[in-house]
Amino acid sequence: MTYRPRGTLARTLYDKIHNDQYLEGYDMRLWYTLSKTLPDRYQTKFLALEKPDETTLHWLNRAKELSSNLWLQLWHLVARTFLSFFMTQTSINGLLRRGSMFILSEEQFKWLLTFGGFNVNRLSAKDNEISILDIGAGDGEVTMRLVKGIVHMKNNIFLKVFATEYSWTMRERLQEKKFIVIDKLDEVENVDLVCCLNVLDRCADPHQILNDIHRALSPEGRAVIALVLPYSHYVETNTSHLPIKPLLPHWLDAISLPFNLEAQSFFEQLETMGFCVEAWTKAPYLCEGDLRQSFYWLVDVVVVLSKK
Repeated sequence: MTYRPRGTLARTLYDKIHNDQYLEGYDMRLWYTLSKTLPDRYQTKFLALEKPDETTLHWLNRAKELSSNLWLQLWHLVARTFLSFFMTQTSINGLLRRGSMFILSEEQFKWLLTFGGFNVNRLSAKDNEISILDIGAGDGEVTMRLVKGIVHMKNNIFLKVFATEYSWTMRERLQEKKFIVIDKLDEVENVDLVCCLNVLDRCADPHQILNDIHRALSPEGRAVIALVLPYSHYVETNTSHLPIKPLLPHWLDAISLPFNLEAQSFFEQLETMGFCVEAWTKAPYLCEGDLRQSFYWLVDVVVVLSKK
């Protein structure tokens, strides 16, 4: 019989030790590799990252340190319990400055954008300025890594970064990072790079978001979209928590598809919306942990698109 200590906190810490032991032994290369290929028109656009780089490992170690801070995690637990009566989980995270996300490092974003034909020299030829729009940017940590990846492409370039975000606490985090926070997507146009990272499965109308991205994108620009697979939709801001219309129709029938078929379905949906798949990769969607384990992850498909 396996021994488990008495008391809620003692059991939680006991489980955390075992959960973190599992994480230590997990093969992180599985985050980036494909078990099955897609049709050639998509497979040839796949960028294999193979394994976590040094920046990703540093982020994971930092997440472990935060998770091991017992007093910080207890404070977060108490605060979240109280604040959940009148705030969304996203706004709570913004207020407590917790739960930051990670998808790709600066270098990985640079590789993916370059592979997808994002040409900084051509786009900045006139005024040495690149415009970026991040839709649903959260606390801006993922956006900052993408911005730094672009800076690595060319020195002395000026980046004008716009962002949208529903949560008022997250908007404050974005303003701290000197992003230009806008209320509506129609406030910007002819944008060089539009990002929508893990938003389509959390918004009420993903099809309208895609239409807005297509409208806002410049003719030679690129869009970067990330979506968690398997696809599961949840809207935090309405009572039903359901979208007006799901992004992938098979979700309505509760049909479960393997990663390769669901990624193909996603790409085909993007093509019907007027986009062309230029590059894509598979990566972990990482989130800082808590008292239960050091970090959490889902599997992301991250795709670079152009206008048809």
